[in-house]
Amino acid sequence: MTTRVGNTRDAFVRYLEQSLLAVNTSELQRVSIALYRLLGRGLPVTREQLAKACGCSQERIGQLLDQLPLTGLDLDASGAVKAFGGLSLEPTRHKFVAGEAELHTWCVFDALFLPEILGKPARLETHCPASGAELIVELSPGEVRAARPPDTVMSIVGPDREACCANLRKAFCDKVSLFKDSQAFKAWPHRPEDMGCVTLAEAQDFARRRNVLRYPDVQLGA
Repeated sequence: MTTRVGNTRDAFVRYLEQSLLAVNTSELQRVSIALYRLLGRGLPVTREQLAKACGCSQERIGQLLDQLPLTGLDLDASGAVKAFGGLSLEPTRHKFVAGEAELHTWCVFDALFLPEILGKPARLETHCPASGAELIVELSPGEVRAARPPDTVMSIVGPDREACCANLRKAFCDKVSLFKDSQAFKAWPHRPEDMGCVTLAEAQDFARRRNVLRYPDVQLGA
């Protein structure tokens, strides 16, 4: 049992260390952060808005968006971005309230790394898959301020890059949830063999690590 949990944790760390991008340039990092922050206002993001925020042409923005994996980007009928990298305007199982904007995330891990990118506190509202209990997590940039109930744990998996490129939500996001405690996680009858869990404090540490790895050339607090 210990070996399997350790292997799952190692696989999760490897997932954090890899990127779906072939090359993670400084320019793409800045576009990614700008896109998150604009989407965090609660409205679809147009190429014109993103170009203005990044100080470049709409043509260049189009080229950069084409470099992002399709599995991590959703567009509306007009071509504006309505979801990106885990932050969504469309309802999901995980409500994410940042400032006055009511948003959603693809998985609970997204809610842990996003406040540091958005530069504002947030609240995650979700439910335990095993018990149905409501779970609420109050977040500051890079920090869990409070959790109700306090013994909440997060499920983790370690998908391979090919699976994530094909369908990020199916390979990773749909399998990463909060449980009211480790007992509820262990008792969940639908738990896959390759799934483990970590405490919320550990999960937040992983979220900070994820941001450092994804944005090596950008100071998020700026």
